[in-house]
Amino acid sequence: MLGVHGPPLKFDVSLPLSAIADFAAESVELLAKHAPDAIPVLFGHIGEGSLHLNLVRCALDAEREQALCAAMMELIARCGGNVSSEHGVGTRKRDYVWMSRTDADIAAMRAVKAAFDPDGYLNAGVLFG
Repeated sequence: MLGVHGPPLKFDVSLPLSAIADFAAESVELLAKHAPDAIPVLFGHIGEGSLHLNLVRCALDAEREQALCAAMMELIARCGGNVSSEHGVGTRKRDYVWMSRTDADIAAMRAVKAAFDPDGYLNAGVLFG
């Protein structure tokens, strides 16, 4: 049913359990500012802090969508969360990984990527080009 208004704009995040209520409230306020017609649907594995915020009826042009994504990533970081949970980073979140990962974390990710994909064929340019 989430797709009845078109493809949802999805945010897959992880947060400390103590930050979930604040994130839920602040994300609704943020959405009202950036996409007032959108409907937020928040669900996930809340017991472990993995959340899926799907925004339905959220038809934004590229510039407005990018502004919303940047604001949402800043909110996630302020709440002590990770900009990505179990669904990975992809192209939309790659510019925000630094907000929730240390340089050492990113170096470790690069090392694992290089070990398993030395020629760079897998998901080329998605996170580590």
